[in-house]
Amino acid sequence: MNRINWSNLPPDPDGMSMKDLGRAYKQLYSQLEEAKRQKRAIASVSKANRRELIESRQEAKTAKGRLVTLSRKQKAKEEAAKAGYWSGGAAICVALFYEFCKASNGWIGGPKYQSLWQHEAMISTLTFLTTSVFAWVYKAAHPDSK
Repeated sequence: MNRINWSNLPPDPDGMSMKDLGRAYKQLYSQLEEAKRQKRAIASVSKANRRELIESRQEAKTAKGRLVTLSRKQKAKEEAAKAGYWSGGAAICVALFYEFCKASNGWIGGPKYQSLWQHEAMISTLTFLTTSVFAWVYKAAHPDSK
């Protein structure tokens, strides 16, 4: 009778005694149980990893959404600041025009139109028109802005 290598069982059980077959069966059964346990552990880890992957994808998606929102807010803030600068520039131009007219006492149309030019409605209209011109110039110079 041949010696049995228990760490590497033969593929054919012919020539094995019932005692050896029982021992081989117990060994193979314990190996099967160990393989099943490892499979469950791997499946559990895979499931946890899958959950982590889904969570990290969701977090990345949320973070990207926040980044887009922040960048949109930042863009809107920058556009508002630029609009403020251009509007301020228009108001300064109107103020300089009025100061120039006061200093030179040279109103458009002559001194008889001074009260017209100094009326609040005329100042507001002139400021609005100057701001509109500045906005038109800004849009022409920056076509990518809204």
